[in-house]
Amino acid sequence: MSIDPRPLIDALDDPALVIDARGAIRCKNEPLERLLAGPGAPMLPLSPDGDHVLLPPAPAAVDLARIQALLSGEIDRAEIDLPGEGSGAPRWALRGLSCAIGGGRGALLRFIDLAERRAREHQRHCAQVIESMRLGCAFLALEDPADDRSLRYVYMNPAAGRLSSKPTEAMVGRTLDEIAPSLRGMGIPQRLAELIRSGHAVENEAVLPPEEGLRVITSSAFPLGDQRVAVIYDDVTQRRATEASLEDARVLLDAIIENLPLMLFVKDEAELRYVRVNRKFEEFHGHAPGALIGKCAADYLPQAVAAKLDAYTRDVLAGGVPVEMPEIPMRSSRFGDRICHARWVPMEAVKGKGRYFLGLIEDVTERKKIEEAKRHEAVLLETQRRLLELIKELSTPSIPIHPGILVVPLIGQMDGSRGAQLMESLAGAIERHHAQFVIIDITGVTSVDSTVANHLLQATRVARLLGAECSVVGASPGIARTVIGLGIEFGKLTAHRDLEAGFRHALARKGYVITQRADQKA
Repeated sequence: MSIDPRPLIDALDDPALVIDARGAIRCKNEPLERLLAGPGAPMLPLSPDGDHVLLPPAPAAVDLARIQALLSGEIDRAEIDLPGEGSGAPRWALRGLSCAIGGGRGALLRFIDLAERRAREHQRHCAQVIESMRLGCAFLALEDPADDRSLRYVYMNPAAGRLSSKPTEAMVGRTLDEIAPSLRGMGIPQRLAELIRSGHAVENEAVLPPEEGLRVITSSAFPLGDQRVAVIYDDVTQRRATEASLEDARVLLDAIIENLPLMLFVKDEAELRYVRVNRKFEEFHGHAPGALIGKCAADYLPQAVAAKLDAYTRDVLAGGVPVEMPEIPMRSSRFGDRICHARWVPMEAVKGKGRYFLGLIEDVTERKKIEEAKRHEAVLLETQRRLLELIKELSTPSIPIHPGILVVPLIGQMDGSRGAQLMESLAGAIERHHAQFVIIDITGVTSVDSTVANHLLQATRVARLLGAECSVVGASPGIARTVIGLGIEFGKLTAHRDLEAGFRHALARKGYVITQRADQKA
């Protein structure tokens, strides 16, 4: 195309010039004049008088061949990086456009400031980040440096609108006092104005008043210059509530651990150092609170003992399952030799932080003593029970003196307990020995009253119910007079003078004939 170069390059903000087909500079604009006159100008292949751009075959650091191609019409446009001073990245680029000038070929060369372009791209990227981030971002301008009420919103990103629950277009252009007048009572506009005046950044966390929703807001504010301030903020209400809940849980867990009736410790897997112990564990080993944290077994135990303990700990960790030890001997610097019940537990920790070894130890020494005492007491009670059984058996013995014949000798005072025992013992003996006759010998009974007589009668009834005939022997004259005097009736109960007579009667009842031997007749 054919152009009048002067109006074109004068309209450009970038430095520019127009050359003809011979490289002669037809015109330059004012921005280029200023650029060439100042420091840091781009390196151009100009002739000594500055009126021509040197073309091939002239040597130059600029890609002159592409400029030649523009002038010849081989290409319509080109962009060439111009070397700057030193070996750093290019500061300038030369953008060329092929054109026709005065009936011949020419080119419009425009100089692009790459640093400025990079700065604009950086600003664009920053603006994109601010627009897309979840944190609220607002810019405020202090229109009157002496009046903090003149703080006015000039920009808010979308997140700021969401956090404020108000559309950004309803807030930008209005003052802070108009948007949130309650913040003045908290001193926020005053602090922001002072920040602009002092130039110092500040961080703050505040609980907004009820009219703003009782939210917890954390913010960072920093001056931007030109009486402006940037505020980046976030609503951390839920986060603070979660942190408070976690802190409450931690305090509760700490209280539980410290008040456990067990010794507790936790070691890390890497070096087997204590990361947590409770007070009971510290007291058992005679250490001050917190003295064991960060230490390992070798720091307070003999080396051989510590090495054995560490090896066992690593075996449990390698096994990956809890290990129960009902009784292990342990020595306490405060309590001496003790018996303990231990449970070792390998624990998986938070991802990326390794594993831990949990130890739960209960001092069961006193319990073992009590259990041992109870076992001893149980043995004594069992021995006593057997002795009582033996005494009972001896107090009402049932003696078989002939097949089918039992003798039950009674000795001493008869009472209700012995009477009941007599019936129980007699019933068992009759069944056990298949007795047909029972001889109750009261020779050793010191006295007889209605109670004793009643026991004897009941015993005979039991014997009859079991198919045995019962008789009483050995009554003394005194007992006989007492029985008559009390009017006691023995009914069908057979009585004999002594055991021999009772035995003879039983044998006769069984069909035996008793004769005197020849050697006894004389």
